[in-house]
Amino acid sequence: MLRKNWIDEFSPQNALEIERNISQYHRAKGSEGYSKAVEAIRKVIGDSKVLKYPAGKDYEGWKTPVGWNLKGGFLKVNGKYIVADLSLSPISAIFMSGATNGIEKLPLVDVGTGENVEDYEGKEVSGKAVLASGDISRVYDLAVEKFGAKCVLSSFMRFHVESIGRIPELLPNSVNYTSFPAYANGKAFGFALNYGQYKWIKSLFKNGKVEIEASIDADRGNDMLEVIEACFGKSSSKKPLVMMAHLCHPRPGANDNASGSALLAELVRVLKKVGIDREVVALWIPEMYGTMAYLEDHKADFELGINLDMVGEDQTKTGSILQVSSSPWSLPSFINDVVYANLQTHEFRMMTGKYSGGSDHFIFTDATIGVPTTSLTQFPDRFYHTSEDTPDKSSVKSFEWIGKGVLNSLFDLTYDFSKSTAVKAQANIAKEFVENYTNNEDSLTKKWIAYMAYKKMEDLSEYTNVEELKKMLEPFIEDAKSMEKFPQHLRKIKGPVQDVWMNAEDREWFFKLTRRAPGFRDFRYELLNFMELGFSFDEAFELSKNEFEISQEIFEDAKYYVKRLSEEKII
Repeated sequence: MLRKNWIDEFSPQNALEIERNISQYHRAKGSEGYSKAVEAIRKVIGDSKVLKYPAGKDYEGWKTPVGWNLKGGFLKVNGKYIVADLSLSPISAIFMSGATNGIEKLPLVDVGTGENVEDYEGKEVSGKAVLASGDISRVYDLAVEKFGAKCVLSSFMRFHVESIGRIPELLPNSVNYTSFPAYANGKAFGFALNYGQYKWIKSLFKNGKVEIEASIDADRGNDMLEVIEACFGKSSSKKPLVMMAHLCHPRPGANDNASGSALLAELVRVLKKVGIDREVVALWIPEMYGTMAYLEDHKADFELGINLDMVGEDQTKTGSILQVSSSPWSLPSFINDVVYANLQTHEFRMMTGKYSGGSDHFIFTDATIGVPTTSLTQFPDRFYHTSEDTPDKSSVKSFEWIGKGVLNSLFDLTYDFSKSTAVKAQANIAKEFVENYTNNEDSLTKKWIAYMAYKKMEDLSEYTNVEELKKMLEPFIEDAKSMEKFPQHLRKIKGPVQDVWMNAEDREWFFKLTRRAPGFRDFRYELLNFMELGFSFDEAFELSKNEFEISQEIFEDAKYYVKRLSEEKII
């Protein structure tokens, strides 16, 4: 009856309306808009705390950016407005841009992608503005840090997926959300262009000189990372559950991630009203940085976690697929199998597979923290990180599907598993085990794969009968037990290693490496996780390589990565 009461109380329309409300705010860290979004969430959820952490500080080795509060500005190119008022179109300012000295007029230089030193040969950009289409962090490092540019005009779009129409040519009016790196600290200012604007400006160079006239009014706002914490439910013999959603991102930022923040608010409203016999902690955070700040002064004493990130998508419009993130091999858990089981349907596209980071679940699943957390993320999304990520691209049906799936999972983890969920979850565990075991030949990897299935089975047995799964795994249990590992405290910090240790040469190495081996982005964290568990470098490399199906060719790069972390006294 209680399960039905939860479902009956839940309103997916509420979630959509909360999303619409939040998406009107420009939610940069430390900004006035972020603070307004915080208050909008708290009006829905009731009793809660706002924890404030100074921006621009180190939290467990994570160097947070200073607060950034955009108040206004404009951009003209050869006298024509590109954006007339940044207060109306704030996504058109590159995040972390410095303020201008009033209205500034600068020559504009076309540097192509701006990603390569060769793009700047024979061009004087010091003190000028540059037009670039490449990766914004790389452009910043070269144009601003190396060659002294004062302004960047960028058309960079992350994650091209032509099959769903996510390429600049098919979204010519979409302005892309871009950000200077956290270490920029106001050294330059910049504007994001849509593809149509970029092509028009590029054409101007055929007729001679191009000049910009620009203004950006920005300060550090309240210079705080604000985290909402809502603690509720009854204490029990089980550890609390944690749920989270990141609240930051530009206006509109509807699906990413007003949708996750809104759904979490509606779920908390339901659970508080109807009641739950287990402690739950819900967090709304500035992505990554807020989580690290929170975990510096809070013990991560949670059994399991669920991260809600981009959950509102209308799949017909966005081309999205719901990704139910698997737990990493270094921290095997049944949480994604249970959530996946409760979401299985023929009405929507969804999948689960190898672990992927990119949101706050990856902080919790780190070996130094050890909270198994799954992430629900609809990706790819045609309108991801663009001005077109608006509430009309969301769907009440998606909110209903995912909201009910989460509620049913919470009920299973608090009271009794439904027979259907128990059967499906064990089938998922068995399927993953067979596929991974069959596809790997390395003996160490096979033993670890057996251990993962065994660990999932043992933990799941605390909630439901697992006899059928146990029978299937019986021949592998001795190998599995031999692989039991415990953290060795390799790192001197808690949480994943942020990339702020890199110098200019390291950043160039990393940029080129991830172009030829994109999987290295997740691989590097898992490599450290396995080393944290006591595996040698060679063993950790083999396990991580097989997990991400990455080439042996990156072996020397992995060695370099660990060597540099050691030199920087991080490990």
